[in-house]
Amino acid sequence: MNITGLREDAESGSVVAQSVLGICYLYGREVHVDYEKAFQLLSAASEKGASRAVVNLARMYAEGLGIAKDMPKAIRFYEAVAKVETRAPLELDARGEDVPADPEAALRWYSEVAARKEGMGDSVTAAFVGAVTFEEIEEAKAYVAGRPQ
Repeated sequence: MNITGLREDAESGSVVAQSVLGICYLYGREVHVDYEKAFQLLSAASEKGASRAVVNLARMYAEGLGIAKDMPKAIRFYEAVAKVETRAPLELDARGEDVPADPEAALRWYSEVAARKEGMGDSVTAAFVGAVTFEEIEEAKAYVAGRPQ
């Protein structure tokens, strides 16, 4: 990955570069983890409608990564992009007791993931590309199989 090029493009206002570089800083891919830079870049990209940036910004709020933990804000962000970002509902559901229960929504989200045939083995790469992991697909299948339809 060309980090120097991403930095230049992000500074020039490229939403894609802001999203990718923000995720790099969030996960420490080819750079050191830097939550301040991640937050700055992901916020800029999310303001321009980048759904992948929104999901990762939501994670920062949900876990208090470099910012104050704010579950209501994280939930709003996850829900805002849940229809276009497969990871959003999975991330939201993974928050457990911090999130109000919605069994119908959970069944709907897990059913969508369970129907997928393609996944990834690496969770960080999955976060970059907005994919789900094989493990998440299996978890979704187990959830759906154990729920009354």
